[in-house]
Amino acid sequence: MTKKLMHKNLILVFTAIFSVLMVSACTTTGPRKSESATTADYDMQPPEFYLQQAAATEEADKAPFLLQAAKAHVQRGQYAEAYEVLNGFYPTQLPLSLRGDWYLLVGEVALTQEQPFDSIRALQSVRNPENYDTEWQSQYYRLLADSLAANQRHADAAMTRIEAMHLFQDEELREEQERKIWLELMTSPTGALEITRNRANEHDHLGWLDMAIIQQRFSNDQVALSNAMQEWNVLYPNHPALFYINLQVERETVMVDFGAPTKIGLFLPTSGRLASVGNVILDGFMTSFYDTQMMGSEKPEVVVYDTANEPIDLLYQQALADGVEFVIGPLLKNKADDIAQYQKLPIPTLVLNRLDKAYTPSGMFQFGLPVEDEAEQIAEYAINKGQTRAFIINADKSVGPRAVETFSDTFQRLGGDVVRTADLSRTPDPKVAVMQMLGADQAEKRKRELQNLLNLPIESSAQISTTADFIFMIASAKDARIIKPYLNYYYAYNLPVYATSSLYDGGKARENDLNGIQFTDAPWMIPQTKEQASNKQKIVRMFPNADGTLGRFFALGYDSFLLIPEIPQLSALSDYSVQGLSGELTLDYYGRIVRQLAWAQYRNGHWVPLTQ
Repeated sequence: MTKKLMHKNLILVFTAIFSVLMVSACTTTGPRKSESATTADYDMQPPEFYLQQAAATEEADKAPFLLQAAKAHVQRGQYAEAYEVLNGFYPTQLPLSLRGDWYLLVGEVALTQEQPFDSIRALQSVRNPENYDTEWQSQYYRLLADSLAANQRHADAAMTRIEAMHLFQDEELREEQERKIWLELMTSPTGALEITRNRANEHDHLGWLDMAIIQQRFSNDQVALSNAMQEWNVLYPNHPALFYINLQVERETVMVDFGAPTKIGLFLPTSGRLASVGNVILDGFMTSFYDTQMMGSEKPEVVVYDTANEPIDLLYQQALADGVEFVIGPLLKNKADDIAQYQKLPIPTLVLNRLDKAYTPSGMFQFGLPVEDEAEQIAEYAINKGQTRAFIINADKSVGPRAVETFSDTFQRLGGDVVRTADLSRTPDPKVAVMQMLGADQAEKRKRELQNLLNLPIESSAQISTTADFIFMIASAKDARIIKPYLNYYYAYNLPVYATSSLYDGGKARENDLNGIQFTDAPWMIPQTKEQASNKQKIVRMFPNADGTLGRFFALGYDSFLLIPEIPQLSALSDYSVQGLSGELTLDYYGRIVRQLAWAQYRNGHWVPLTQ
């Protein structure tokens, strides 16, 4: 939401307004005629000018000036400085009209800093690039293809250029892109080309792919090559690929492939106070390790490093010396923060937590069980149901404030309104908190006043809960057993209640007091099909700790192994997802694995899965 701030000093008001107008005029991202996101036709001020403007502006209005400062750095070839500026604020702090420029600029600058993952994630975050003008789109698709190629996704890079060829109007630019297409196709494995061909349907696209497949498949058989080329010429006469078949190609050797590390290091607390959590994650990981076929029949070596007592930086250096090619962990946020101090990680790392800061080193990915995923999903769920007014009940001192903040931000951004919040972490009496939230305390007061005035018995109104469409609740099962009956007693029994996973402790006991409550959780905790439930029962017989509240960590460990070969795809494709035990998993721009959770509802004392 945009905040309107009052300035005490009228001179500062005028300066800020004038500067914002100037920046807005210089950095529009709608359809444009001749301006790219990083190079303008006008002479820009030095970066320091825009940084000074940002420093003199209210926090909510700084981002457009910072974006302009980054552009000024790029215009001067100062890419490292531009990258630092861009990493200093979120694209969501910009007006919608400027966010496309931020993503495009990060896409360009990240490449110069050897950060192809950052470049791909930024560019994939642009919605509807076709809405921009031809020059903007030309730059966008060239950068996207370059980023994919830098990430060793040569076939995808070539297809990106082929599909955008109509945007390359300049003859020299077109020839440059065709040359890159051929080099990328010839650098791709034949199997990757064949998979790509199966997805292609445009005649021109098929011509490029068939030529590359022919050249690779028959490179050592001149007779077969000649026959195949004759057939190709009949199918694709005058195709531009014909002019590049003699272009020298040097194949690249990839030293480390996310999809096939030969040695994996697990950074887990296998002793000390968190040993139970660390060991159940290890159980989940090893279950996935033996369930999943990775690198054909070969399995990577797994080395476990106990993080309970050793400094994490020493363990990380030890893993590097041991030849570890992929690290999973650590679990604790403070230890993950220690690794995040690196500018670029020497080993690709999937930390098992969600860090507070948005920007992390290249090569670091985050996978945890944050309540923020649940709160955001519940807000979206309610909005999709047309429910725009919410009560909030928070009875959790630890993660509750984070859940409330995320839910409120998401809900209000989507057009919802938080009517009232009951914070039971501060108000120990749940009856009083519920009454105040529902307005029942005022209804009771009015009832007593009328009784005294009329000397007649008066019943309380049953309309006290109609100021909201639903209740968002963060509470344990123990607290919810107390809260829900009060909601029923004060006429809110028909008000939908959506809760986070803290409601469910994995128990099998009958919970009549929770009837009607809907909640989110990992599919492992609340299996949605008979097959999922049956598979869980088999595993729990071998690993009893995989059930109950520790079960979520079992799912985390299982999915962490599952994710290793999927990270390149998740990084490159914004709509790509992995079905895991902890949810449907995607990767956001900041390298965070986001979980789409399952739903259940309590009926007749037991939870039942819900199909959303």
